[in-house]
Amino acid sequence: MTGQAAGSRRTSAWAAARALVARLVTPARRLPRRQLLVLAGAGAVALVVAAAVGFGGGSPAPPDGPVPVATATVERGTLTQTQQVGGLISYGEPVGLVAWQQSGVVTWIAAPGTIVKIGQPVYAVDGRPVILLRGTATPYRTLAPGVVGRDVRELEGSLGELGYSGPTVDDTFDAATASAVAAWQAASGLPVTGTVPPDQIFVHDGDLRVALQALPVGSRLSAQSNQQVITYSGTTQVASIPLDVSLQHLVHAGDPATVTLPTGQRLDGTVSDVGTVAQTIEEQNKTFVTVIVSFDDASALAGGFDSSPVTLTIVTGQREDVLTVPITALMANPDGGYAVQTVKDGRSTFVPVTAGLFANGRVEISGAGVAEGVTVRVAR
Repeated sequence: MTGQAAGSRRTSAWAAARALVARLVTPARRLPRRQLLVLAGAGAVALVVAAAVGFGGGSPAPPDGPVPVATATVERGTLTQTQQVGGLISYGEPVGLVAWQQSGVVTWIAAPGTIVKIGQPVYAVDGRPVILLRGTATPYRTLAPGVVGRDVRELEGSLGELGYSGPTVDDTFDAATASAVAAWQAASGLPVTGTVPPDQIFVHDGDLRVALQALPVGSRLSAQSNQQVITYSGTTQVASIPLDVSLQHLVHAGDPATVTLPTGQRLDGTVSDVGTVAQTIEEQNKTFVTVIVSFDDASALAGGFDSSPVTLTIVTGQREDVLTVPITALMANPDGGYAVQTVKDGRSTFVPVTAGLFANGRVEISGAGVAEGVTVRVAR
């Protein structure tokens, strides 16, 4: 074959290779590891794999003479692959507060947005307030001298937190407890009896934020069960993410997270809960679990958004201390797999490689002849 014909064949091959660069797409790969989490603003990561040269049997011959091409350097570092899903900043899912009373008129309700703290009223019936106390035991009986149980312990703990000294925090309602209760009732505008009926208190494990008034002031309570007075939530904002169940294994409680607000402000957070109960959106044919992300500094949201969309960026793969090159350095090996062209002293060498993780425009590679700092050809 004449030199002119050989040159023409190489020119044709390189032209075909450049066309292949624009067509070849390799799907992103996921490697299961302990995952990290980052909450970021909206946007997507596109992974486009370019390939070049390689037709017929055997290894292609590099072009004669110096190689005037764009180049890059093999780098060592961490490669992280991500996938984004949408979410919402809010105060959490509101729940209903059911009135214990089955008669009387609702004469006052805390306004929506109000933060109710321990010892403060949530609502009032016939002018008598229902006071928030700390605990988890649902009121169901009158607490009086001689009563024993966890609800007594929580009552005594709340009284101590409110500054009423005297009773020992234990499971027994004694005379010291009754004395502290009487003092608390007098200060709270309740009938002073020294005993606590269940309609005087609402027990919650922390302060609460009123979301909505479920009944208008002036409503008359009846024997009808489950009459809600308000809906309420926690007092700090969180990010709620409806995560597709196929991605559930990538997210763990305790993972770090970052969220970007519409203002551009970035806040650090932590995954506080990964739901275990799947829900389905039938019209979207989507099954998901709810992931909750708590902010490390919730005060940074003060005066901001009551509700705001955010984007959760899930790390679907991560490789540490690996060699990487730009994706456009990757070539299709005619014998199967991939290769790169290393460049030294103006000349190129075809080097087969094994491709690993693809992410952020780079690809993990390994193989003989590949080392940190080596120069490789990249497609223009």
